[in-house]
Amino acid sequence: MITTMASRGKRTLTDGQGYAERSSEGRISGHTLKIIRQSVGLTQERFAERLRIDVTTVQGWESGRRPLMAIPMATYFALRQTLIQLGAQPQLVRQLDTALEADQFIGYVLNRPTEDVADEHPLASWVINRTFTEFASWPLTACAPSTLRHLAGDMRRRGPAAASPALETGERAHFFEHLKIAAESAKDDQPRSALLRRQAYYVASFDDTPDTGEWLASMQRSEIRRLRRTSEWTPSWAVVRSGAHSLARLGDREGLQEFISTRLSDEVCEMANLNYWAYWLGEAAEPQATDLFMINLGSEAWRGTKLFRHLMNRLDPLNPYMEVVTHTLWALIMLRPGVLDPSAAKQVIENARQALDYPAVSDQSRRELETVVYALRMIDRG
Repeated sequence: MITTMASRGKRTLTDGQGYAERSSEGRISGHTLKIIRQSVGLTQERFAERLRIDVTTVQGWESGRRPLMAIPMATYFALRQTLIQLGAQPQLVRQLDTALEADQFIGYVLNRPTEDVADEHPLASWVINRTFTEFASWPLTACAPSTLRHLAGDMRRRGPAAASPALETGERAHFFEHLKIAAESAKDDQPRSALLRRQAYYVASFDDTPDTGEWLASMQRSEIRRLRRTSEWTPSWAVVRSGAHSLARLGDREGLQEFISTRLSDEVCEMANLNYWAYWLGEAAEPQATDLFMINLGSEAWRGTKLFRHLMNRLDPLNPYMEVVTHTLWALIMLRPGVLDPSAAKQVIENARQALDYPAVSDQSRRELETVVYALRMIDRG
C-alpha cells in the first residue's frame, strides 16, 4: 500500500489493500490518461496549469512513475472532471477506472513472489469481462483496448514516445509464471478455485511462447479428465470452455470444435454459453463473483442486440474463434429471433458466404451458417 498520501490524512485509491512493498503500478492508467489528454489537444503544460499542479506531476502520471492509483481520490476526481470540461468524451474518461483496475491486477501479480499465491487472488474474486481483459493484456500484446484503439493510433504518429505500456522481459516472465502457479494451486472444484483456474488459463494465453502453449494443452487435458465425471454443467465446464478458447488463440482450433460438438449439447449449457458471452461483452453488466451466473442469470438480464452485432462482425474464417462465434450466433437466433436486424442482413449473409467458402470450416458450422443465412433471407424478403 502506498503510505505517503495516506500518512497525511488523505485517502488514496489504494488505501486498505495492503499488498505493495514497492510502488503501485501505474503504466496502464498513465498511458490511458495520455491518450485522453491528447484526444482533446491538450499539452502536458496546459493540463497541469488547469489542474494547478507542476508539469512534472503530469509527466509522472503518464509515464507510470507516479501511479494514478496512489493519488488522493479528490485529486483523481478533479482530474476526470477537468478532462470532461476540456472536451474529453465522458465515456472515454470512464475508461480510466478500468485502466486503474488493470493496473491493480498487474501490480498484484508483479508484487507477489511466484511461489506466493494468496487466497484472495484477484482472478478468484470476480468474473473479468472483455473491457478489463483488453486493458490488462495491453502491456502483454501492445494491442490497445478497442475503446482507445483509434486514438492510440493517432498518438503513435506523434513522436518517439512508447506506443503502449509494456512489461520488461523479467516482469513478463514473472507474470506468466505466477499465473501458472496460481492455476495449479487451485485444485478443487469449488466455484472460486475453478474461476481462478479458468481466468488464469485465459490470461496466460496472451503469452505465445511454446512453453506456455504446451502447459495450457497439458492443463486442458487434465480439466477434460476432471469434467468427464459428469455430463451436466459444473464450474469445471466453464474451465474447459475457456481452456478451449485459450488454445484456439494459440492456433489449436480442434479443441474448440470438439467442445462445441460435445459440451454444448443441452439447453442448460447452451444458455450458459450465451450468458457468458452477454457478460463478456457488457450486455449483462451486473458484476459477478463466480461462474455460477452462467446458469443462474435470468433471461431478462440481457437483450442480445449487442451480442448479435458483435458476433456478426466476427464471422471471419481466419478468426481463431470462428467456430464458437458461428455456433453462438446460431443459438442466439434460435433463442431470440427478435435480435435479427434487417439492416444487418446483407452484411451477415455476405460474411457467412465467405466463411462457407473456407475449406477448414467444420460441417457443424456449415449447417449452422446455412440456417443463419436462411433466417436472414426470410427477414430480408419480408
